[in-house]
Amino acid sequence: MTPPYLLLDNVGYTLPDGRILFSDLSLSLDSARTGLVGRNGVGKSMLARIMAGELIPSHGRCQRLGSVRYLPQHIPINDSTTIASLLGIEDALTALQHIEAGSTDSLHFDVLADRWDVRQQLQQALDNTGLGHLNAHTPAQQLSGGECMRLALAGALLSNVDLLILDEPTNHLDSRSRAALQQQLQQWPNGLLLISHDRALLSTVEHIIELTPTSIQSYGGNYQFYSEQKAIAHAAATQALEHLQHTQKQEHKRLQMLQERQTKRQAQGTKHGKEANQAKILLDRQKERSESSAGRIHQQQATRLQQLGQQLQQAQQQLTQESITAIHAVHGAPPTQQRAVVLEEIVLPHGDQALRSITFTLYGRQRVAVHGPNGCGKSTLLKVIAGHVEPLSGARQVNVPFAYLDQHLHTLDPQRTVLEQLRDAAPKTAEGNLRTRLVHLGLDSQRILLPTAQLSGGERIKAALACLLYADEPPHLLLLDEPSNHLDLPALHALEHMLRHYQGSLMVVSHDSHFLDQLALTHALNATNIGWQLEELPPTQTDNLL
Repeated sequence: MTPPYLLLDNVGYTLPDGRILFSDLSLSLDSARTGLVGRNGVGKSMLARIMAGELIPSHGRCQRLGSVRYLPQHIPINDSTTIASLLGIEDALTALQHIEAGSTDSLHFDVLADRWDVRQQLQQALDNTGLGHLNAHTPAQQLSGGECMRLALAGALLSNVDLLILDEPTNHLDSRSRAALQQQLQQWPNGLLLISHDRALLSTVEHIIELTPTSIQSYGGNYQFYSEQKAIAHAAATQALEHLQHTQKQEHKRLQMLQERQTKRQAQGTKHGKEANQAKILLDRQKERSESSAGRIHQQQATRLQQLGQQLQQAQQQLTQESITAIHAVHGAPPTQQRAVVLEEIVLPHGDQALRSITFTLYGRQRVAVHGPNGCGKSTLLKVIAGHVEPLSGARQVNVPFAYLDQHLHTLDPQRTVLEQLRDAAPKTAEGNLRTRLVHLGLDSQRILLPTAQLSGGERIKAALACLLYADEPPHLLLLDEPSNHLDLPALHALEHMLRHYQGSLMVVSHDSHFLDQLALTHALNATNIGWQLEELPPTQTDNLL
């Protein structure tokens, strides 16, 4: 057994508004590859920041016994962010420049340490990510989200720390980059904690830990093992709840039967006493004994029912924690032969040169996955269809009501609450129904009253989906750009289920092959070196569900 790199001892964290995010967490992390999962908003990223020393826990202790590096899921990029700063080598490059210019300042030598080959590391990282034409000073804003993530990951892997914490590292990565990352992580020699809902990535870890508001549970295996254990636990919790409900019902019947029997005995005793002409004092004593016996029986039964009620409440709470998130069906079904989208000789403003021009028709009920590497123009294509970006030339026509979800969730107002924005989208729907749908989506009554800027990444995607899917005018076309990013596993399963049964047209950009496999897609629009190519897909086993 390898020595631990990090120890958590009864760690808890309370948010500024007084809400307890988690409490009394104890954990040891060593060189094993570990996956951290949990529902959106439970505090996974906050826990990672505590582990990295960016946050101080409200109580308990986090002890780092080696070097720790944390790569967040949202890479901060501004006007001054360069390739070098994304890689985390900007200070080392600057120190090397000063030393080469003749500086003898010990500070520069301390910053550079033993990274005398930092320029070679920079070039190798750029070459490995297919960005060899860039340099250290290239502004990061010129890159796509996937390219930024690839460089940030390359920098994290160059750090050679004892414990590397990666928060949703495959978000925005294309299929090739995901495969390359998995291979690199398999070769990572030190401790690794992956905060992820990427099922393919979680299948490569050695064990999984799950964070809940009350505990952290360890599972001795990868995603498949974790999924099997969760299914077993859910079945056991359901069986225990049903057994307690049955027992409570039987106890209620038994108590009612005893009460009826006691009442009947008392009535018979009084009648018998009168017929036997017994003295009143004897009748009163008999009545007292009967009432005393009935009282004891009633108290015993009441105590038993109270205990059952407490056990039932605990079982319901456990099952609620294991409950499956639900996304309500979206009713929108254009005729099969209707031309939902028509693009005629469209020239896109961004993307690979070979993919700048496209002529394309999407018919009703077609379900299309848009495939291609990072930066090829997939997101730009969806933005043009949605009318958020104007093409350089050509004609665009959308003939059905549609909903568009972009990667950065620009449809959400960060200063307004989820409930306010959903009410705007669905003014004809009763607020109680809207609240219920949000709860089923995993957004509780407290979270929906917060500005969306205060929600986690997964919670914001849920909020954006709710505002689009539950609008009073149901969309006949869904344009979804990386909809599975940040979603927790229950919400991911719910989204797959809803989209699989959706009757309208669908265009989806995603690099999550497992997610796409669940959607019963009819076509793939592939970005190739000779342009966009539409490919008809063979029927899948899920097609009969449509």
